[in-house]
Formats: sequence, structure tokens, C-alpha cells
Amino acid sequence: MLGFVDYKIDAVVKFGGSLLEDEHRCKAAIDSLAAASQKGYRILVVPGGGPTDNAIEKLDRTYHFVSNTHHKACARAQDQTGIMICDEFFSTSLCPCENLEDVAEVLDNGKVAVILPSRIIFDMNPFERTWDITSDAMAAWFAWVTSAKRFIIFKSIDGIFEVDEDGIKKDLIKTISADTLMQMNSDVVDKCVAPFLLAKKMNAYIVNGNNQDDFLKIFDSADFHGTFVIGDSK
Repeated sequence: MLGFVDYKIDAVVKFGGSLLEDEHRCKAAIDSLAAASQKGYRILVVPGGGPTDNAIEKLDRTYHFVSNTHHKACARAQDQTGIMICDEFFSTSLCPCENLEDVAEVLDNGKVAVILPSRIIFDMNPFERTWDITSDAMAAWFAWVTSAKRFIIFKSIDGIFEVDEDGIKKDLIKTISADTLMQMNSDVVDKCVAPFLLAKKMNAYIVNGNNQDDFLKIFDSADFHGTFVIGDSK
């Protein structure tokens, strides 16, 4: 569009912070991102809060922080995850970015851009101070803001599963509408994701971050092992 920056982002990927808790899972997920980048795909990663966020939530249950305290602390926890997954221990393909100008430069250099989101979150103030919204929905917002072609959520599980009356996990749900997901009360993604996908007419892919083959299949529009969430009925 004339006068507007086109980041040409092939996918915004929410990197589940829980992946950091297992070295092999984390390395596998980062290898998947690097592999996509090496194939020429432009990837922007939005990190979750991970173990740092969990520590903040634990403290909040004791001290009952005001909402602005946990909001700012958790946003900075996302920064910490982003910094750590960019360490050379994992890969030299991921680069931390403070802003979208940095993102464009990193992508143009053929690397994976990892946004450290707290600065943008504080400056633009798009999210309410509530535990209802997590980095899942925040990543969806970044996908919308940057007009990314795809929104992918890396998890440490394969996707959304059917659950019986006793809460026992059954079959993997391959495709689900965002409207149906809202009714399920699933804890795989936060409760703000589905309404946002519906409002912005966006789709989402939920995939195990360890499975590089299935991650790459998403870019080829091939059948992948995970859950496709439809927010755009077209």
C-alpha cells in the first residue's frame, strides 16, 4: 500500500515460553524457526513469558500486586524469553528486536526476528491489565498489526484435543472454528485469542514446536499434525 511499510512477514510465530523449560524441546523449536528462515520465509517471533512469567504469577498469588505491576512485569518477562532464545547456545539465526524498524532490518538480512515486546506494549497500550490475556492473544495482535500472512502458535503439545465428560483428553481436533473454540473453554490458548481472530477475520495454526516437518508443512499449505483455527470464514 502506497506510503506504508510492508514487512512481508510470512508468519508471526508465538513461541511458548514453556518450551524453555526443556533444553531439547527448546532447541528443536528454534531449529524449526531457523529452517523456515533458511528456506526464505520471513519469520517474526513473539515470545511468551515462560519460567519468569510463572514466577511472577506465583508471587502475585501471595502479594496480590495491583494490575499495572503484573502487567509490566509480565511484559518484561516476554523480553527475557526473547533474549534467551536468541542466545548462540541455541542458534545464530535468531536476533532480538526492540522495535519494528529492527524487525524489518533483521528480516532483510535473512534472519529470524524476535520482538522484545514490552516497549511496544507500553507505548501503544493495546492490552487490558488482566490475567485473561496472555502472550497468545498478544502475538495475534502483532500478526494483525504487521499484516502477517500466517499466525502460528508454538506449543509444547500438538494442538487442541477433544475432552470427554471426565476431562480425559481424546482425539486431536484438526480444524475448529474460532466461534466453536470460544464455547469450548479450552486452556490451550487464552480466552482472548478466539474473539480476536473472529473480530479481525484471522486464522491460526497451533502446532507442537518440536515438530519441524509439520511446521514447514504449514507454509506449503499441506496437511499438518496440529489444529487449524478458522476465524476468517472465507
